[in-house]
Amino acid sequence: MIWHVAFAVDNLEEGMEQFGSALHLDWLPIKNFSGESVLADGTPYLLKTRLTFATAGPCALELFERVPGTPNEPAQGTAFHHMGYWTSDLSKERDRLEECGWFHQGGPVTPDSRAAFFASSLGIFFEACNSTIPRPGLDKYYPGGPTGVRQPDQLL
Repeated sequence: MIWHVAFAVDNLEEGMEQFGSALHLDWLPIKNFSGESVLADGTPYLLKTRLTFATAGPCALELFERVPGTPNEPAQGTAFHHMGYWTSDLSKERDRLEECGWFHQGGPVTPDSRAAFFASSLGIFFEACNSTIPRPGLDKYYPGGPTGVRQPDQLL
């Protein structure tokens, strides 16, 4: 189930103003994100960015500041970055996507991973998001609605 579409921007406040005024959007508070991640080959890197989500739904709109040299860089010539969707098992999802021609681009693929990125020759990413890991403030987008994080056996 697709739950968000994300765009990488150079300046978060400017992106919020442009998207917000055009689409009549309000935004959740800006989050400063800093965390360790890994490239597909296992090389670790520190990801530091700022991000926010629009408060409208049913599909969330995410804006984040691009991070050159990491998977958080959009395809050349566009701000579109990825579509995020729910899965309860990132390892199985990695195997399934590889069979479909998508390759693991970054993010750990372990049971406690929040998400992992996958790419194809299209030049865009899919973000497989772990539905068993809580994302405070975004519960309304989880499978089954705002009742909270669903365990694998509860997913559709």
